[in-house]
Amino acid sequence: MPVYAATIEEAFDNAIKVDPALRSSRFNQDANNENIAIARSRLLPQISLQGSTNQLTQTTTQDVPGNSSISKSFTGPSANHQFVIRQGLLRPKDVAALNFAELQSQYAEVRYQSDLSDLWLRVANAWIELVGARQLVVAYEKPLTPLLAAAKQEVAKLNQGDGTKDAAVEAEAQYQIADATFQQALQTFKAKQRTFEILTHIDSKFVQNVKLDLKPRLIFSENDRDRLWSQAREKSFELRFAEIQELLQRERVRMAKADHLPTLDVMAAWNVAKNDATSTQGYRYQNNQIGIQYMIPIYAGGSISATERQAELALQASIADSEAVANRLEGDFRLLWSAWLGQSARVQAGYKLLESSNEQLRATQLSYSHGVKTLMEVANAELVLSRRIADQINAVMEYQKNSARISRVDFKLNF
Repeated sequence: MPVYAATIEEAFDNAIKVDPALRSSRFNQDANNENIAIARSRLLPQISLQGSTNQLTQTTTQDVPGNSSISKSFTGPSANHQFVIRQGLLRPKDVAALNFAELQSQYAEVRYQSDLSDLWLRVANAWIELVGARQLVVAYEKPLTPLLAAAKQEVAKLNQGDGTKDAAVEAEAQYQIADATFQQALQTFKAKQRTFEILTHIDSKFVQNVKLDLKPRLIFSENDRDRLWSQAREKSFELRFAEIQELLQRERVRMAKADHLPTLDVMAAWNVAKNDATSTQGYRYQNNQIGIQYMIPIYAGGSISATERQAELALQASIADSEAVANRLEGDFRLLWSAWLGQSARVQAGYKLLESSNEQLRATQLSYSHGVKTLMEVANAELVLSRRIADQINAVMEYQKNSARISRVDFKLNF
């Protein structure tokens, strides 16, 4: 994979080109757009040419009084060709069907935009998790060297009679646990690499030069909640789906009611034929016709009224669904905002703990250099710092992923 990227935007741009789910969504959108041409065609002139040419051999026998008959035979070519133009003048159901097709196209467009937003969120999460997983590997690897040195020192002290067995076993266990945690983080990182590369077709080597800021700046404040809620409500794909679905049901009601209404077409036909009937044998003739054709529904066994009632009930269901979606959307946003605020506070507090652990490590190292602390105490301080760095990385990843969920309608996330 020769393509490299360092930002979410670059990864997203490449994912747009290669994601099969988005490609499927685009094809479905194009397919739905064809419904407009199909529906419109019913309102445009319908032109047809049909005919037949045959070799006719016909014998006609006429019975006459006296138990006798008269026979007449004819052999020759028979032909009939007809050219017809039909134009609808009054087609209420076809007009409603065209409106329905246009709404279907709008629904497909919103679906594509929703899938695009989902792709951006997937890319953003994959990017955040990849970068964070790499930082976790580094964080868990760092204390391994001092823990191993401390374990060896405790074993040496035990062999020299200057240490205890429990201290040696404890030091070895600390190292083994830390190494197991590191190995698990390494495997997780490799999995995140593969996930990111499959999603974007981008080589993940860029992650060596990118890091999550462990003290991220706040991209929102508590005062932004109402503004963000208004923006989320205005651009919500779920609400737009519900609104279009309601409009679709209204058009279905119109289509059902249109089955009660008359239709009116104007027709013109040109007919050229010869020898196509017993009365025209040996003749060629041409007919030109122009006129209207109408259809007035009178009774269809009650099916039209039942269809109309069914469409009305489906419309009421869609209206209720729209209300339910609006209520759920507000609840989901409030939960998301609450999670973001909590995560933001946790990240800020976690960074202070990180600073505290750094100070403790420096103090322990200084004491060790003066012979006051042991190597095992230095290793433990390194281990505590490593764990707090890992906690902070995980907290920052969750914070950034929640920020991405809030920002998904604009496809923007500024770290």
